Amino acid sequence: MDLSFFKETLFEIGLILVVGYLFGNIANYFKLPRVSGYIVAGILMSPYVFNIIDKQFLDKSDIITHASLSIITFLIGASLSWKNIKSLGKSISFITLGEAELAYLFVSIAMFLYFFFTQHLDIKVLFALSLLFGALASPTDPTATLEVIHEYKAKGVLTTTVLGVAALDDATGIMNFVLGFAIAKSVMSGQNLEILNIFFKILYQIGGAVLLGIVMGFLMHYLGKFAKERKEVVTVTVGILFLTFSIAHAVNVDELLSTMTTGITLVNIDKENEKFKGPLENYIEDVIFTAFFVVGSAFLNIKLIFVFLPLVLVYILSRFIGKFTGVYIGAHLSQAPEKVKKYLAFALFPQGGIVIGLALLSYQTPEFKDFGLILVNMVIGATAIHEFLGPVFSKLALEKAGEIEEV
Repeated sequence: MDLSFFKETLFEIGLILVVGYLFGNIANYFKLPRVSGYIVAGILMSPYVFNIIDKQFLDKSDIITHASLSIITFLIGASLSWKNIKSLGKSISFITLGEAELAYLFVSIAMFLYFFFTQHLDIKVLFALSLLFGALASPTDPTATLEVIHEYKAKGVLTTTVLGVAALDDATGIMNFVLGFAIAKSVMSGQNLEILNIFFKILYQIGGAVLLGIVMGFLMHYLGKFAKERKEVVTVTVGILFLTFSIAHAVNVDELLSTMTTGITLVNIDKENEKFKGPLENYIEDVIFTAFFVVGSAFLNIKLIFVFLPLVLVYILSRFIGKFTGVYIGAHLSQAPEKVKKYLAFALFPQGGIVIGLALLSYQTPEFKDFGLILVNMVIGATAIHEFLGPVFSKLALEKAGEIEEV
């Protein structure tokens, strides 16, 4: 049996962790979040710059990103105990609805106008492409924000609201993408739009994910009763999360919402839930964040930013304006604190890997073959900017809100 590839893989993983650690320290030296250093390390080590992390490794890196996301989303859910968010339930709901839907609307309109004045596209293509861009604008990647929250031990109403909105945002993003994707596909194929099928697809993906998460949360709670030591708790927790993510993927429900719901369920039914969160946060979290952001950033071809710069900038600006406007209106209607109105949108700026996955799904759809490559390249370019600036904006928002303990 040839062990050379496995040796190279172990070498690359070791290098990813060590170089990520060093760049995280460099970022801290310049008063930036550690995650900014991880992202720079990933871009520099990528096949598109110094080629330290090769494409063969990236092609087999799904296990790293999936394992990381299962733990990260669990920690987000486990931060949402009912006693902490019940006073913010109304504002979280209003804000999520506002920022997700206005980002969808603003990006769709901005993209329609941009392509209308710069490209000679058929009206059907123009409409479908704009809808797809809008559908990709809703989701937020809470991973960078969560890392910043944990690094600086942030606490307060803005921190709790960010986590609550992140949890709901995933479900809202799914609904928007499924709806936008279905309408765009219908327009391009000339078929009738089947509203009932779309409704059941959304219901299955979201409802199935929530149901799976609840079941696995109760299972984790039950098995945890037999765990006497922290090392046993870690084994149970990580095992359940990997099973949850894998089952969700197998039955085609949203993986991130499933593992997030597992955390929400556990924190609200188990009085000793800290024994599940604590070991992950204290012993595993830093390894997970380092691996996830270095590997994720290695996918980003920095050259694409310059090739698609005008399109990328229109997308990023219209998305941020939509989210800022939606946050402000939602916060105003729900009478949220002033600092939530002012700063929450900056903490919702990051957007990462899940959007690239959705863009690739669109690219692989026959109806979108004529413009799918534009979609993928723009999203990758925008992701590079979102990933780098996101942690900086998140730290700035929490700092301005006075919720950072250590600066």
